[in-house]
Amino acid sequence: MLRIFIFLLLNFLIQNISYAKELKNCITYKQSGFEFIGKDYEEIIKFLGFDEFKIKLSRKRSEIVDEQIFEKKKKTNLSNIKNVHFLELILLKSSGYPLVFHCSWRFNLNSNNIEENNFECIEQKKKKDLFSLDYKGNFSFSSVFEFPDSKKKNQGYEKKTLHSLFGKCKNIEQK
Repeated sequence: MLRIFIFLLLNFLIQNISYAKELKNCITYKQSGFEFIGKDYEEIIKFLGFDEFKIKLSRKRSEIVDEQIFEKKKKTNLSNIKNVHFLELILLKSSGYPLVFHCSWRFNLNSNNIEENNFECIEQKKKKDLFSLDYKGNFSFSSVFEFPDSKKKNQGYEKKTLHSLFGKCKNIEQK
């Protein structure tokens, strides 16, 4: 049983690494919203696994632009030139836990530069977490932190705080 689990885990990791077009290492520098929990922001961020994390992108901006230039040169069907492009972003917390986001990028070949507009992403499990990434690697991550208070949860009341994290992602060289 353990061998099967290890095989499946390795298979998943290898497929995801080869699937990713772009890998980035991200570091959180600022936060907003955790002051409602306490003054030890760094410890909270570290506990949640967002002090340092990695992201994997399924598509690169340059590849999307190249595809659109190719479609434009074909001139057979101009409706193939899109203004909104979709990709997948996997956020790997420092604990190793993945969050999967679906992202959109507004880009019009005739009016935008590759540096314009952010990847705007929404987490796919609960559809509550948001991630935004600009061309230079600056990110913002907005989420809800739920307090594990079982008494209040049973009464239909959950204590939550909204928070945002801000930082920078840098490319990881792929071999």
